[in-house]
Amino acid sequence: MTKAARKQAQIERLMWRAGFGARSEEIKRRSRAPLAATVNQLLKPKGRALSGRPMKVDRKRLQPKTEWGHDVMWWLDRATRTRHPLLERMTLNWHDHFATTGEAIDEPALMLRQYWTIRRHALGSFQQLAKAMVNDGAMQLFLSLIDSSKEDPNENFAREFFELFTLGVNNGYTEDDVREAARAFTGFVYDEERRRFGWDAENHDNGVKRILGQEGRFGPMDVVRIAVNHPKHAPFICTKLWNYFSPGPPPKALLNKMVRIYRRSGTNVRPVLRLILTSPALYRRLDQPDMVKPPLVYLAGMMRQTRWRPDGKDHWAWILFLMGQRPFHPPSVAGWEQNTAWISSHTTLARYQAANAVLGERLKDGDVPVGESVDKAIKRARRAVGDPRTSPTTKRAMRQYAKRAVRHPWSEEHYAAERQRGLRHLLLAGPDAQVC
Repeated sequence: MTKAARKQAQIERLMWRAGFGARSEEIKRRSRAPLAATVNQLLKPKGRALSGRPMKVDRKRLQPKTEWGHDVMWWLDRATRTRHPLLERMTLNWHDHFATTGEAIDEPALMLRQYWTIRRHALGSFQQLAKAMVNDGAMQLFLSLIDSSKEDPNENFAREFFELFTLGVNNGYTEDDVREAARAFTGFVYDEERRRFGWDAENHDNGVKRILGQEGRFGPMDVVRIAVNHPKHAPFICTKLWNYFSPGPPPKALLNKMVRIYRRSGTNVRPVLRLILTSPALYRRLDQPDMVKPPLVYLAGMMRQTRWRPDGKDHWAWILFLMGQRPFHPPSVAGWEQNTAWISSHTTLARYQAANAVLGERLKDGDVPVGESVDKAIKRARRAVGDPRTSPTTKRAMRQYAKRAVRHPWSEEHYAAERQRGLRHLLLAGPDAQVC
């Protein structure tokens, strides 16, 4: 691989793992500058967040608070039009980390509010994000913080807070810590009639508690502070961050450096992300990508590659459901399983159908010159879908297909277009398109 080709491959991987992909012209443009320059632009986004016009249904704006599937399409639309890809991608990652599912609370407005809360903190302080999630209405309803009182403290949120959000399963805390933290988290209330969240000091246990080796009259934010300063927290969260960008464990030396930077920054994730996204370990085996694209990333990426804006049909929510990922609807508090878990016989078929839906019927019989050569047909297909990376195996398969595509003298217009549709679909739905 030449130096120029390697730089382009690095940018392509970066834009898929830290965003939603990019067309070849953007990759080439970004590869002319140092990798760190692109990483810095991703970490410090400027200007308008979205480009183009928002998706509509029947020429009307999406109604994510009231209409089925519109919440999913709203997020898909943002992922497709975003000019701040890392910010949008980290919002999705934190949504997976602090997984809250709309089915459990049946309040789409609260889920949308949670989206904006996560996005506001997505590239900043984890401690501030964790505090915001403790105060988040959707989270309070989902994990039974509401009406957890000093007489009957509910342990649900406290357990998940240690196990999934800050320390990891059985990693530095005990059952006593869970029980004591549950006492500290008491006091949150919800007026269902007026739909207002609040705090009732009378319901809060103000007694002395012992949590993770510290003792005091702790409240909710004290638990956050204690947890994120626990020795087990930084390695846990830095490993979790790394795994959103790479399928294997982080190299030990790199993890140690991430932990030091994270602690030194006061739980700020931006410098940790900078280290991850500029690490040579992230760009190993560029010719053999090994991370499966999450469904939302895969679908939004196809739309970006083809410069096609999704039309307002609820089948996009259904397609994402079949592929295994509907934003705002994670399967459990543990979020979605990542990487190879995205691929099964059912979800692979759904990805194939997603590519069909993106390509649609835009290419009609007669749109492609009759008698077009194999090379020109492949070049046309690549240009139409953003000229994505293809392995030698895929390149051979494309040439074989282009040579052998069935053609009849009495219907050459049809088969010329059909060959082009097949080539584009292979580029969007073939094995190379599933990984980054």
